[in-house]
Amino acid sequence: MKKLLFLPVLLIMVSCSSLFAPKTDLVEKYSVDKEAVKNWDKTISETVKGEALIEDWYGNEEPIFYLRKSGIMKEKEYNFLTSLKKKETITQEDTEEFNTLLNKYNKKLKREFWLKDENLKDPKGLAEKMVKEANLRMKNPSNYILENVATGKEKDLLSSYAKKKDLTEKESKKLRKILNSFLKREEFFMAENWYNREISSRLMEIVEVSQKDKVSKLERNNINAKALYIAYPEYFSELEKWKD
Repeated sequence: MKKLLFLPVLLIMVSCSSLFAPKTDLVEKYSVDKEAVKNWDKTISETVKGEALIEDWYGNEEPIFYLRKSGIMKEKEYNFLTSLKKKETITQEDTEEFNTLLNKYNKKLKREFWLKDENLKDPKGLAEKMVKEANLRMKNPSNYILENVATGKEKDLLSSYAKKKDLTEKESKKLRKILNSFLKREEFFMAENWYNREISSRLMEIVEVSQKDKVSKLERNNINAKALYIAYPEYFSELEKWKD
């Protein structure tokens, strides 16, 4: 008897919890109706910008252009989407296909950035800049990283690389590995040490994410990757070209 009573109570609890669950479906979250499907380009751009953690997920470009350039949006899909504006009536089939593509594009945008060898332009110059700036009294990314992020061994390696005329391929790879290890560390980005580098929308973007109560592993990596790029943009290729 108790089991029979428990079952309807459980069903009520599940149904109630679903009513108050956060919106995760993009169609519901962005109120995608038939008019939004017809205006497909505006709708896709809005969701891409709204769902992207950082602008580099869509290359800091117009979202539709990036989706096509990157191959995420196939030519057949583009032809279907452009046909929607010409239709007098959007069918249920059109809506379902559009919703599938909308979710697909946003899912494929998620990226976790890592440095490849070719992303590091001047390894010796970067090590030298970091060590020189570490001696400045004014707060900056370099003195913060060397004092609070780098281990003693990593700091010694950076110092030795800064003194060399040039770095060997092996040393450059080692430097890249050190930088990639920084991207995993929770303490890497401390906004106050970046403000003297620049105050910009791209910096405030990661500051906002970093101030969340809970930051996921993916979010932490992306915050740190963009912070590293902002600190030394002349020594790296564009963030969107980094490995993911």
